[in-house]
Amino acid sequence: LTIAIFQIGILHYIQIIFNFIIMKTISIIQFLLAFGIGISSLFVLYRIIRYFMMKIYKIEKNNTAFAIFQVGIIISGSFILSSIISPALNATRFLNQDNTYTLESLLNTYGYITMFVFIGFFCAILVISSGLFVLFKLTDVNEGEEIKNNNIAVAIITAAIIVGLSIIVDEYVGILCETLIPYPQIPTFI
Repeated sequence: LTIAIFQIGILHYIQIIFNFIIMKTISIIQFLLAFGIGISSLFVLYRIIRYFMMKIYKIEKNNTAFAIFQVGIIISGSFILSSIISPALNATRFLNQDNTYTLESLLNTYGYITMFVFIGFFCAILVISSGLFVLFKLTDVNEGEEIKNNNIAVAIITAAIIVGLSIIVDEYVGILCETLIPYPQIPTFI
């Protein structure tokens, strides 16, 4: 009887250790996935904005004002893309509630994460480009030309406005992603 209890205890601890290892592995995979998605998304965002600004305004490569403007774009994209982290973690937890990670549940989870990345990236492009469009149309200053002429003050203000807009919008991108997680319906008693 004592040996049986001892064996059950050992098996229980082995299961706890195994689940711990799986959770750490999942956490490491999520970290690496977030890092890879973050780097690649910000790089693509940087290249898209750089391409259009250089094409439209013919900005030269050694332009400090343009570099400051690009920093604002990257920070803006970072704010918006960071808002998908919480929904991605919640989707992982919800879709794997029993802590048994099967290939199907992992693919389902990473399907949601991929969808959230596309939503975040699309919203980042939308917020930055529409924010720039509105800003460029509302002011008397031609910000693109001023940045081309290396006007650092205009670059800082333009970057600050885009960063501020991204800070305002980022939580709503996370909420949008959160609404896509298939949580169970809460019954109403009215």
